[in-house]
Amino acid sequence: MKKMIRLIAMLLLVILCLAACAPADEPDTDLNDAEGQPTDTSDTSDTSDTELDNSNTEETKKPVASLSASDALIIANQKQTGYKMVIDSSASKKVENIANAFAAKFASKSGASINITDSSDGVKEKEILVNVSSRNEGETVYNKITAPEKKGYRIEAVGSKIVVAAGDETYLEMALDLLASAIRPCDNGAYGIEKDYVGLMDIANPVTSPTGHITTTYTGTGNRTVVANKATSGNYKSFVKELGKMGFKTYTTNKIGDVQFGTYYIDSQFGQVAAYTRYSPEDSCYKVTYGPLGYLPNLDAEALSSAKVMPSLTQVMVTAGSEGNSAPGMSMAVQCEDGSFIIFDGGNNSQSDKETLYNFLVENTPNGGKPIIAAWVITHAHGDHMGLANKFISEYKDNIDLRMAVYNFPDWDNISLSYEGGTAGSKQTADYFINLVRSEFPQANHWVAHTGEVMHFPGVEMEILFNSEEYATGIGLNPNGSVDFGSCNNTNVITRLTINGTTVVLLGDSMETENKWMADNYGEAIKSDILQLAHHGSNGGELTLYQTVDPDICIWPVEERRMLTNMQGSIFNRYLAGVGEFANERQRQHFSHDTLTTFNCTNNGPVVKK
Repeated sequence: MKKMIRLIAMLLLVILCLAACAPADEPDTDLNDAEGQPTDTSDTSDTSDTELDNSNTEETKKPVASLSASDALIIANQKQTGYKMVIDSSASKKVENIANAFAAKFASKSGASINITDSSDGVKEKEILVNVSSRNEGETVYNKITAPEKKGYRIEAVGSKIVVAAGDETYLEMALDLLASAIRPCDNGAYGIEKDYVGLMDIANPVTSPTGHITTTYTGTGNRTVVANKATSGNYKSFVKELGKMGFKTYTTNKIGDVQFGTYYIDSQFGQVAAYTRYSPEDSCYKVTYGPLGYLPNLDAEALSSAKVMPSLTQVMVTAGSEGNSAPGMSMAVQCEDGSFIIFDGGNNSQSDKETLYNFLVENTPNGGKPIIAAWVITHAHGDHMGLANKFISEYKDNIDLRMAVYNFPDWDNISLSYEGGTAGSKQTADYFINLVRSEFPQANHWVAHTGEVMHFPGVEMEILFNSEEYATGIGLNPNGSVDFGSCNNTNVITRLTINGTTVVLLGDSMETENKWMADNYGEAIKSDILQLAHHGSNGGELTLYQTVDPDICIWPVEERRMLTNMQGSIFNRYLAGVGEFANERQRQHFSHDTLTTFNCTNNGPVVKK
């Protein structure tokens, strides 16, 4: 039996393909042809309509195979465990939280509660050692990590002990996620891992060649992003082919304008790994984001009820901030044709606004019953966008059915928010949301949304246009490799919705740099009927993006007074308002958040609901 698998080392080593200059044709991003073999790179056809290998998606849903007790290191039996989890006596609070999260997953899987202690306690026979440098086993395993600066992790079963060593807290979180997924059922109610188990992420040295420069630049939300600059479409195509040779399978591919995306995964006895790729001819680069496989968005819409309603988009009334001396907040809701809802942000923590949102959900839920929130999407971790979400979920947890949380927060501990004096506030807000959903709705999916992914709901598609990974590996990357987002506004998850044919771009609080990036890279592909203006219609917008989207309807997440003032301000707002030098532009409809406004997305386009 194989003792180890170098999944991610292989991932980066195949980037050596850049040294061989491939033809600069359209990239083929589907790994398998009809026979299930890697595709021939001589194929120059457009791949945006590639047929999916749906058999691949089923594999992600199969239960983990059981493990023979004779081959297993038994960790729990009949909902009991003799193991202790040992962390270093000098471990940070974050390490403690990561260990507690593993313990919760372990209990959920095996039914056994595992005690967490520190290395000052006496040595026991059965231990899971977590970054315990004071023990020989821990130091030995750590020294086997060969990646530069020990950036990676390694897990080994050593006799009766399990040793986890990681280069930093982010890798530790990924390592314990892998270990949790590697624990498998054995005979007669026992759980364990293979006696000779080894799991690792051992990142190879970056490669520089005449055809591309590889930089490992960013880690966030348990994933690592690697960028290949000065790359052609042929380089990207060769890279994707190598993924296929390694055993990665296609989950799905997508194309927005000229930008290619792919989601791939590999399933092994050591756990599942996902790779999310993006090739942009405008940027002359491709990138791959990889890490433990999490939730993947539905390829087909899944109805959550038998109801049938007119799909709609609502800007929910927001009163917090209306006095003009505080952040105005944002609250958007989409109703799918099965009656379920997708909520975007929610606004400030205001009691009246919480009641407004809850009453809206109840009044529009078909046939009574609990409102089903198919997804709660967080654009970014500012209080005027997710303060309400945290309090709403806590207060109304017994009266709603939350099925999914959607986000992609940055690596708070390894970035800067120089305009805000630090990341502590945003990190606390984001962590609270994640932990609250996990606590109150343990069955809810957590979708860490990557650029180019598409999620299907009944009558609604949601496409991810931008996230913090894109900013951190391009716009916000400093020459020394550090990342400064400036403001949390630059960490937005930006989406494009198609609601029964009506197209909507939701910019959240995005700023000029990312909006310009989308205009340059996506072009006319993001022309849409409705636009939610960036950063409440104050700063943050960008003229070429607004001209490219060219909406009929403009949603301003701000009260009317400030909306009218902002219309006369920046050039991008004057363009949408048709004032000043744009007085001869066609007139658009504009809506503030002073009132609750619903747009029914009919077959003939969006219509304001009376």
